[in-house]
Amino acid sequence: MHYTKYLLKGMLSAMAMFAIMSTAYAEESSIAEASYINGGFGQEESDEMRAKASAYNLRLYFSDGKQGHSITDVSVTITDKKGNVRLNTATGGPMLFLLMEKGTYKISAQYNGVTLIKKVSVINQRGVNVYLNWKNTAVDTEDTESKEN
Repeated sequence: MHYTKYLLKGMLSAMAMFAIMSTAYAEESSIAEASYINGGFGQEESDEMRAKASAYNLRLYFSDGKQGHSITDVSVTITDKKGNVRLNTATGGPMLFLLMEKGTYKISAQYNGVTLIKKVSVINQRGVNVYLNWKNTAVDTEDTESKEN
């Protein structure tokens, strides 16, 4: 009888853990020296990302078309001014927030065969928002500096 009771408790615990683990959440990670969070698909995950945004000083938002529909699976490479890769992912978006050292970075983002390139300067803890939208097929290069957002 004791074994059945423990077996039932174990099964219920396993089911509860599975339910918690299968809940939608944004991917948090660290690569090289950059800590980041990636995700924001769906209302719940989008709200979670926005709530954490102030903890990150480089915030990338990916969209497509004139309507600015959120997109995922953006290939993103971020390099510092010395050419060191700080982040390389094939699954960026729709939001990718990074905690970076102060400095200048090159963001190269590819979606549907079109690459957008941005240069960005992170000059304070409040950081900078970078909006990458694939509404045009031409390569877009723009300098962006962090501002009090």
